[in-house]
Amino acid sequence: MKGEDLRRKLKSLEKDKLVSLLLDVADLRKENLEWLLLKLEGENGEGEAMIYFKGKIRTCIFNDARPNLKEARKLISNFKKISKDEKHIIELMIFYVETGTRLGEKYGDLYEAFYTSMENMFYEIIGLLNEPSNTSLKGQFEPRLNWIVEHAAEGWGHKDTLEGYIDELQ
Repeated sequence: MKGEDLRRKLKSLEKDKLVSLLLDVADLRKENLEWLLLKLEGENGEGEAMIYFKGKIRTCIFNDARPNLKEARKLISNFKKISKDEKHIIELMIFYVETGTRLGEKYGDLYEAFYTSMENMFYEIIGLLNEPSNTSLKGQFEPRLNWIVEHAAEGWGHKDTLEGYIDELQ
């Protein structure tokens, strides 16, 4: 079925059937529910989504076991699907690295894959901030990026890598 066929079928549904269908779609995956709520609530919904996603990321990184970085990165990927606001996306990405940095401060030297994940996200943030459409966001986020570099662990060459990346911020 093509998009236009779907549009036509959806328009032909009665209101109650359409609502029921949307609720069924929301029940399939949590991301579907989050996306629908965001679309229905506009900017207020996006603010609530940010709070929700930050809490989930914090829980993934600070937990009783090993940090679940894969799940935390998946949360950011899911957020990108429900929001196209670059400012909010960068905010969430920086929060991820800040939270990882705080974990390192609390527990000391961690493992190489942990630092690599933080570095990759940091590099992605620098790339986004260097895009012409995001130049106005640099001033807002640069102090937080500098904080991350200042508080970065020395192990595994992590701090040196972040210093090199921040030098690429144009």
